[in-house]
Amino acid sequence: MKIAFVARDVNHHAGAPRVTAALIERFCDDHEVSVFSHTIEGINTSKIKHHKIPAVPVTRTLNYLSFLICCTIILAFWRLLRRRNFDIIHCANEYCCLFSPNVFTSHFCEREWHRLEKVSMTIRPAGTTLRRLKVLEYSIYRRLVAFIEKLTFGGKSSKARIVISERMKEDFHRHYGDAAEDIIVIPNGTDCHRFNPANRRLYRDSVRQRHGISSSDFVILFVGGDWERKGLYYLIEALSLILRPEVKLLVIGKGDTDFYVRLLEEKAVGERVTFVPYSHSVWEYYGASDVFVLPALYEPLGLVIGEAMACGLPVIVAKVAGAADFIIDGVNGLLLDDPRNTDDLAAKINLLLSDARLREMMGKRARITAEQMSWDEVARKTLVAYTKVTLQRKK
Repeated sequence: MKIAFVARDVNHHAGAPRVTAALIERFCDDHEVSVFSHTIEGINTSKIKHHKIPAVPVTRTLNYLSFLICCTIILAFWRLLRRRNFDIIHCANEYCCLFSPNVFTSHFCEREWHRLEKVSMTIRPAGTTLRRLKVLEYSIYRRLVAFIEKLTFGGKSSKARIVISERMKEDFHRHYGDAAEDIIVIPNGTDCHRFNPANRRLYRDSVRQRHGISSSDFVILFVGGDWERKGLYYLIEALSLILRPEVKLLVIGKGDTDFYVRLLEEKAVGERVTFVPYSHSVWEYYGASDVFVLPALYEPLGLVIGEAMACGLPVIVAKVAGAADFIIDGVNGLLLDDPRNTDDLAAKINLLLSDARLREMMGKRARITAEQMSWDEVARKTLVAYTKVTLQRKK
């Protein structure tokens, strides 16, 4: 099969780009794979044909819009000139190409997040002119992607449309009605070789020493960007309610650090929180931690949740996260009814803090759950979707 993947970025670091990379690696041995992207990292390009698509890197909106326009035009010309006849053109993350793709994967329901942002009173850093401009640019970007989302999912289509959780399918059905009936659910996988409980033995001491954390400290881990949506504000508030100096928080990822440093000072927990720019070896930090917490206001799935579970960490996540489909409350993780309820969040952290046996049992069960989330299974289900598309075309 001749497969073309369209994705602005392909790598093993970020969420959606990592999903694309996993599929490319599993298809390139048995199929002829081409990749249309602006950047590509960590992929053996000798096994694929890579086509670099230009994108303007000034702002997120310009980067997205320039890639969308260039990729749409280039693939349209290729089809017109019959330069290459692909069996499948898979727009694998975001909505970064129009018309040509016959398979779309969405990792985020823009209209659902827009709805939740209105009702959840999301706390966003503001104040300075630069921060206000960043908030405005973020809003423009989200509205643009929401418009493209409606073009892709807003009506009935013969194209295969994939989302990553049952929660996401419900979101699309809420906003697009019957047009979402034929959506296919294929949850993301987890690399259980790279993310495993042995990382605790390999990296716990070295990572803690690197950041001045004692071997006896209790470490909470938070991983991700878009800190406002993923609830870092509420996690810091919950930390301030836990009056034990040995409870520390590691924050891995990028965000408005200045705003959160001021929040730490206000809550008097500055010495208990460490910010680490996103690490390409994030599995080391799972190994250094005792519990993973993600009190997200909206999270369609959450790759990092599966990775934490694969590392044998007990997890505390919001019920709104798509990964909550795989979590039985009190068995292989703890679920938050409302991530903004900092008293409940603090109580769940205290429960795991005070019961080492519960942490161990929950971590072992979390690992068993993660082992069932295979990238090979994701690839198999994706190939089934491809086959349906090609069969429909032949009718």
